[in-house]
Amino acid sequence: MFRPYLAAAFTAVLLATAAAAPARDLGTPEGPVLLTVTDASGSDWAFDRAMMEALGWQTITTVTPFTEGPQEFSGVPLAVVAEATGAVGSVIEAVAINDYVAEIPAEHATAHSVFLALDHNGEPMRVRDRGPVWIIYPSDAVEAATDRFDSLMVWQLRELNFR
Repeated sequence: MFRPYLAAAFTAVLLATAAAAPARDLGTPEGPVLLTVTDASGSDWAFDRAMMEALGWQTITTVTPFTEGPQEFSGVPLAVVAEATGAVGSVIEAVAINDYVAEIPAEHATAHSVFLALDHNGEPMRVRDRGPVWIIYPSDAVEAATDRFDSLMVWQLRELNFR
């Protein structure tokens, strides 16, 4: 008589646990940590350059309000990082080396193809060049939006906190 209720409760616990778990083992950084990702459950992941490259390196060409003309950026889509870690939240707090903080709506990761750039025009970005990680909103996303994303394009990014 109570079995359907127990089965439903057990299924709900399993689904909640699976949703909170990382999608895969991402390994341990062997080089300098470029980015740390945390989520509301307290889970955290640290990425060095090789780990970021292993997620699926891509190159985009876009225009930003901070550069002149089309620029080439290489790195990883934010949505790929979120999927790989299993981090969830409605807001992603992006924190720069200088403690600048921007709150990015999580749906922007896919809706606007937000990109985590590590290379600019074929060269790894240094801190003085807005690196080592720069959040890029591709120009087609910016042109289609009613709001500008300038304040969300955090450079010298050090961490992403999913809340």
